[in-house]
Amino acid sequence: MMDEADPKGNPIGTELVYEDDSVRVWRIELAPGEKAGWHTHYLDYTSIVVEGDVVERPNADGTVDRIEVTPGAIMRWNQGTLRHALRNIGTKTFRNVIVEVKGRQTGA
Repeated sequence: MMDEADPKGNPIGTELVYEDDSVRVWRIELAPGEKAGWHTHYLDYTSIVVEGDVVERPNADGTVDRIEVTPGAIMRWNQGTLRHALRNIGTKTFRNVIVEVKGRQTGA
């Protein structure tokens, strides 16, 4: 069985750029209209918007969140968030950095 926290089996971003015993750092880059695959966050994480204007997040429960993003915005999330994907519905390339914190799971 695949380890669900394994980045190879559950990619959170476009590219895994760094990993050590404390953190895992992902880069996400989506051109307008491009979609990132379905995934679940098994670690607490911080999301830092580098570029973009609006994305939508389809969720496994059928809901869809429309999220206006601002470069420089920082959001913190607990692990265990609903399985979701991400689509760039804006006019600018969406670039984001996600830092997953190992060993500090606080979500459900």
